Amino acid sequence: MADAITDQDQEEEEKGSSPIMAVVFILVAALLAGGVGFGVGKTLFAPMVTGAEASADEMAKAPDTDADKGDDHSTDDGHGAHDDGHGTADETSLRGLDFAKLDVLELDPITTNIGVPSDVWVRMELSLAIEPKGEEAEEGIDPVMIEAIHADFLAYMRTTRLQSLALPSGFQHMVTDLESRAALRSDGMVKRVFVKALLLE
Repeated sequence: MADAITDQDQEEEEKGSSPIMAVVFILVAALLAGGVGFGVGKTLFAPMVTGAEASADEMAKAPDTDADKGDDHSTDDGHGAHDDGHGTADETSLRGLDFAKLDVLELDPITTNIGVPSDVWVRMELSLAIEPKGEEAEEGIDPVMIEAIHADFLAYMRTTRLQSLALPSGFQHMVTDLESRAALRSDGMVKRVFVKALLLE
């Protein structure tokens, strides 16, 4: 009987120390994880911060070369034009294009069924931003080229899957594909494709 009592006392002591040991283990693991995270962050991100500070110091010490070039960007707001051409276009520009030089041409609406599922119909209204080159600048835009672009867009939409349009970036991928197809068909004259309406039914 005395053996049974001592066994119960040992079990109670083990049960009482078990939650304390779990808390100690969790605290030690948390401290180790925090130390490792701090060390890795200090090792990986410290060169980036010092590099950014060094380049900021170099920019502050560099002489103002824009005044030597005769630019009239006297404000130091960071939006002035530099050698790479950033900031040179006026407020009518998008993606570095000057839309004052572009012709916008509205295409006929496209109505067709898409590839998968084939019972879903799409209607698109599109416009093209075209920069005429050479003969097209003087004579006008070739209607055969425009019809070829329209037919290519129709063929593209017939191969489109509904799942690809449902993705978060699916619409942007579609517009990018249409722009690249139009640029190929027009030898680079089409600079942008604007989707004015897209209806799926």
